[in-house]
Amino acid sequence: MRWRKVFETNEYGKIDRIIWYDQESVIISGQGRRARSLRYADGLEVWQLAATTTNTNSNQDTVAKHCQVIKNRYDPGTIHILSDDLLWSVSSYGEMLWSIEIPIKSTLKNLFLLSTSQYVIVGSLDSNSNQLQVTYYSKQDGQQAFSSSLPWSFNAKDSLNKCSTMNNLILCSNNDELSIITIPTTTDDTNVKTRHIKASSKIEQIRILYESTTRSVILIKSDNGETKIYQFNKKESTSEWDFNELNIQMKSNSFISIATDKNLAGQQILEASANDQKLNFHVSTINEQTLTNTRSYSVELPENMGEIEYLAYSVVKNTQLVTLRMQDGSLLVIKLADNGAELILHRDEALSSIISVETFDLSLSITQMRIEEEFGGTGMFSMFTKRISSQVSQLISFFLRLMDLFTHGNRNRDYLDKQAALVRDEFNLNKILIVVTSVGKVFGILTQSGGILWKNFFPNFAPFEHFNAVHVPLFHIRSAAHYTHEPLASIVYRDRNSLHDTHIRTFNPYTGDLENNLTTSSLPYHVKRVFLSTQAVDEFCKVLLFVDTNNKIHTYPPVPLSRALSTTIPTYIYLFDKSEQAFVGYYLSIDENDQKTSTNLKEVWRVSFQNEEVINIHTRLSSDRVHSAGIVLGDRSVLYKYTNPNLIAVVTEGIDYQKVPFVNIYLLDTVTGSLKLSHTHKRVKSPVHIVLSENWIVYTYYNQRYRRYEAVSSSLFEGEAQYNYSTFSSFDPIEPVIQSKAYILPYGVNAIQVTTTEKGITSRDIIMATPNGMLIEIPWILFDPRRPLDLTPMDREEGLIMYTPEIMVNFESVINYYKYVYNIRGIHTVATGLESTSIVFAYGLDLFFTRVFPSRIFDQLKDDFDFMIIGWSTVAFVVGSFVAKRFASIHQTKKAWK
Repeated sequence: MRWRKVFETNEYGKIDRIIWYDQESVIISGQGRRARSLRYADGLEVWQLAATTTNTNSNQDTVAKHCQVIKNRYDPGTIHILSDDLLWSVSSYGEMLWSIEIPIKSTLKNLFLLSTSQYVIVGSLDSNSNQLQVTYYSKQDGQQAFSSSLPWSFNAKDSLNKCSTMNNLILCSNNDELSIITIPTTTDDTNVKTRHIKASSKIEQIRILYESTTRSVILIKSDNGETKIYQFNKKESTSEWDFNELNIQMKSNSFISIATDKNLAGQQILEASANDQKLNFHVSTINEQTLTNTRSYSVELPENMGEIEYLAYSVVKNTQLVTLRMQDGSLLVIKLADNGAELILHRDEALSSIISVETFDLSLSITQMRIEEEFGGTGMFSMFTKRISSQVSQLISFFLRLMDLFTHGNRNRDYLDKQAALVRDEFNLNKILIVVTSVGKVFGILTQSGGILWKNFFPNFAPFEHFNAVHVPLFHIRSAAHYTHEPLASIVYRDRNSLHDTHIRTFNPYTGDLENNLTTSSLPYHVKRVFLSTQAVDEFCKVLLFVDTNNKIHTYPPVPLSRALSTTIPTYIYLFDKSEQAFVGYYLSIDENDQKTSTNLKEVWRVSFQNEEVINIHTRLSSDRVHSAGIVLGDRSVLYKYTNPNLIAVVTEGIDYQKVPFVNIYLLDTVTGSLKLSHTHKRVKSPVHIVLSENWIVYTYYNQRYRRYEAVSSSLFEGEAQYNYSTFSSFDPIEPVIQSKAYILPYGVNAIQVTTTEKGITSRDIIMATPNGMLIEIPWILFDPRRPLDLTPMDREEGLIMYTPEIMVNFESVINYYKYVYNIRGIHTVATGLESTSIVFAYGLDLFFTRVFPSRIFDQLKDDFDFMIIGWSTVAFVVGSFVAKRFASIHQTKKAWK
């Protein structure tokens, strides 16, 4: 990769159309409101233009919902853009030629944009009269020339989805018929002509393969798999086109593209199809109405990538290149030559669309397994025998490896290093990341090197919708602790063709191999929520529990519910009703004698939000640990924490009676339905990023009034007396004491997370991703709501710092240094075997992995530790002790003889 250009994360960064030129490309983004030019050689942005409007009914910062972009075929250096009520024209060298505002009407929708040698034509649908109003604007200055109208049988939605434009033609499909509407190009010819092409069945797709001022080629694909290609030729001195069907037989599952080059004798047509792990190509020359000089190519792919989603065929300097985007998000570039086809580029672009992440510990080595077996005996003699046999086997393994080293030298070193990388290290620092992407591709990534261990692609994959984002549940079914069984992970996803069907895929996180016994094609019920059981059942595997639309609990694999859940601890779950904007809590009663796998839920509480919309729900990390029950104050008293594990953070937004937008933050107890915290912020813009841990919450938002990013932290305490020191119950009559502080952030926030450690002894740090590509590690003490305005000796004794509204960020706190990572959507933190160390994985457009030390390195030696000095010092002390002992003995002997 020579260069890269990262666009904005908002709507203005979404690309609508790319116009290609010899040295540069013009990119239209933001729903037709921005145009910029990038140079191929170095990625330099040559120029950028933004569309403006002076209409009082539209906002310059408001992004349009629909746009059309075309390059004028009669003047290739001119680009016309239609963005709702704005029509503007730019040149390829960065000059805005003209810009006009089209009158706004509630019943008029601007749909089509066409161009001729003299005019820019806008087609607008009038919903009152069901007519298409065609308006002509001068190509030179944008002045309106004239207009006409014609009857129209499509609504606005069908016009956008079923119609395409080509030169002065509008092509629309209506079931099994294609309508070709010819728009007049001059004032002399005002006749609108409509012709039809009949298909064998319902038309599924219309694609324009090639377009020029005199000749065009389109493809029509029916739902029965039949594909036909038509060639259009323009009549001389008229605006009409003749068309005829090419006598070309295409496969039903093929993808087609056309390339035209001055060095080629005619047009080259490429037909591509994917079959398992193989790509087949057929390249032909269009001669009159048939194909000639057909050549076939095939390429073996390293993995199953699904069907072809995009195909571009081009000829660059007599070299035939095929660019493909596959269904699994892979980008392929294939070179076609006389000696065959060659795969020259393969990129897993699906890694930029990660939506779920989990971490698995690596497996134990053979030596570690044998050490575990030493403690498997029942008596003294059996334990002694196991200990001796384990030591002997370790000695034999050592001699065998030593012999292999002398025999083969370093020839097996790469293999041994690779095997060692897949074994758990001494401090459990290296792990396997299981990431699920939005296109249905699952990766196993080794954290030590970032290498991809395996890939799996599920073709009929569709993620679940989680408010304004997508999510796929990913669970640990069986961990690596049971070394006699392979670890297992499961993902749950919807079917792309039928969104009500739910699939389960269980696989080995080390190899990616599917476990067929725990994999299902489709569940016989509609899933509302899925979670993991608390008890392990057969072969140390946990069970997935599903709540269907009838509020019944199902287990997979089917087992009695009394085995999947604890019968001694009551089970409460909550569901969110989106239609009523309400949270509903249920009690799940488990009967040990009941062998059914479907159980009704009993409603115990309900919390509804009126005039508010719930936009997100946040829970604490499953690995969150609370080490201390309280905080020791400066006077040696204890302030006890309110550590409620049943709390969730709920974010709502709305508009009050004064038309002022607001955002509310709630802490909701999912067992009793009681609200433990409620904050209201007016003139605040979402998204709201939240971290919930121990007894505190930190959330960030954008303040529209002061135009800055702010953070609020709140801590919950029981007080100086603890209600129950042994166990916690949500039914205890505890009213937590809340302390809050607000802070000003120096940067915007894309994602936020808190570090986690194995025992929770290490102090917490907040990991924050910023839009400018930095990952910042901020100590929790800076967000502590107990920071006083004036420090007292008691506060200094406790270690508090004085409150200041600004969070001052030191650039040494940037954990990714100069390796900027952009468009981060989520941060995943995991504990390691070292209490001082937490690992951080940030994912988005870029991926970044590192280790952080919130309380510095207090349980390990530094990398630059001088082992030679400590070693020789130890030897010197040992030798000195023996010498001193000898001299002391001589001294005592002489003293005794006196």
